[in-house]
Amino acid sequence: MKIEKEHICNINNQEIIKVKFVNDNNYSVEFFNYGGYFHKIIIPYKNNPKKYEDVILGYENFKEYLTDKDYINALVGRVCGRISYAKFLLNDKEYKLKQNDGIHHIHGGEKGFTQNIWKINNIGQKNNKLFCELYYHSKHLEEGYPGNVDCTAQYSFNNENEIEIKFSAVTDQDTIINLTNHNYWNFHGHNDYYQKIDDHFLKINSDYVCEVDKKQIPSGKLINVNKTKYDLREIKKIDKFILGQDGIDHCYTIDDNKKLLEVSTIYSNYTKMGMIFSTDQPGLQLYTGNMMADKYLGKYNKKYGLQHGICFEAQIYPDAINQPNFKSPILRPGEKYSSRIIMKLKNNF
Repeated sequence: MKIEKEHICNINNQEIIKVKFVNDNNYSVEFFNYGGYFHKIIIPYKNNPKKYEDVILGYENFKEYLTDKDYINALVGRVCGRISYAKFLLNDKEYKLKQNDGIHHIHGGEKGFTQNIWKINNIGQKNNKLFCELYYHSKHLEEGYPGNVDCTAQYSFNNENEIEIKFSAVTDQDTIINLTNHNYWNFHGHNDYYQKIDDHFLKINSDYVCEVDKKQIPSGKLINVNKTKYDLREIKKIDKFILGQDGIDHCYTIDDNKKLLEVSTIYSNYTKMGMIFSTDQPGLQLYTGNMMADKYLGKYNKKYGLQHGICFEAQIYPDAINQPNFKSPILRPGEKYSSRIIMKLKNNF
């Protein structure tokens, strides 16, 4: 196992570094301390380890992440997902946020945690695991949110081919927190089998999704997935039925006991590559790339477009602060926010 660090540039006298983790199975993970953006996730072919696929979308050059508007592989906060009408009430006080999704607020605002530089607090190898701890201080009323918040995101990688993300946060006054990762996955890779996310096989262990309106704002109600296209309890091929009519951009309910649970499986039958996704969060937002622009110039000179990537966003339900039936995203002084995501990569589906 090894760690490589590469100086990319300086922004406002702060160093941008690309970190690369390589395990003993020749799987590798690359990410930046800018916005916690993942850059590459490499899986070798089982029967030809010298051949590999990069299984996430992204940009060839770092500078393109600076103008990214689609959170492609980013760390998202202070609150991921949508907040209706870009405002919320906390302790009888109304807080107004940036309207960056029509009249609503999404993914922490104009810059959020995504378009900011995170400090590398610690990096190394421990207990057969490569790790890097990123740190960010979010100031009181940044993007409109109350409280000074200290956040850490620990990325790690091991020889079981597991990428683990551990988020934590503390605050000096009542605020709201809901962090996630926004990788755009495509296990067909970027080579011979490159295409949209059609023909992936997908399973999600959930009976309900949050009901939303046409602007993806939750009503507070849950919908049983039975006899709908959202029913992925048995493994299904992603096809026109699933991707049609704006695909899926819904939060699946998981559990609220803070236990780490295996939530989803996805793989490509062409490359035999995929992942098993686990989290301790109560919800999983599944997004099938329905709002991707018609054309991005991506890595390896590939042109990405509508539904070329799929996202698994572990989180508290969206707009939870405005929905009394949802688990609260409120964090108070003396408490600690924490969440875990494990993405177990495989090449033998």
